Amino acid sequence: ETYLNVMGYEDMKKKVHLVFASLFTDRAISYRHDRGFEHQKVQLCATCQKMVRSETGSAGVMFSLDTESGFRDVVFVTSAYGLGETVVGGTVNPDEWYVFKPTLAAGKEAILCRTMGSKMIKMVYKKGGGTGTVDTSEAERTNWSISDKDVTDLSVMAVKIEKHYG
Repeated sequence: ETYLNVMGYEDMKKKVHLVFASLFTDRAISYRHDRGFEHQKVQLCATCQKMVRSETGSAGVMFSLDTESGFRDVVFVTSAYGLGETVVGGTVNPDEWYVFKPTLAAGKEAILCRTMGSKMIKMVYKKGGGTGTVDTSEAERTNWSISDKDVTDLSVMAVKIEKHYG
């Protein structure tokens, strides 16, 4: 479970309880059952982080390979306006870029292709806590959510992280 824009200790405590309770949803129980996990041996950690103010800009997901083919010589970057939960949850059609690692390593322009997503909505903070979605503007729908330089910089970081962790 993901809870964003949690405000104050009591709200945080409530959300952490909900995270732990998610171990006992029908979906979680079915998942463990289907894969042979013992219910009593499952462990869970609730991570609490300070929010980055991405609702005023863009957020997305990056992979150090092509997620559809498994091709390892590209970085796949996705981005949309607002908080990243819409990209992670698949509720928005984000902008996408493929960056070729060997060309990136040579210090040359490495973006192989880019596709502009429709980006019809974005997730923003709600006053007093929580989040909501709003329609994007025409300008947001018809412009790239991040620049090619941002994509290249992110791809360099992806390659460094991949080299570090293997």
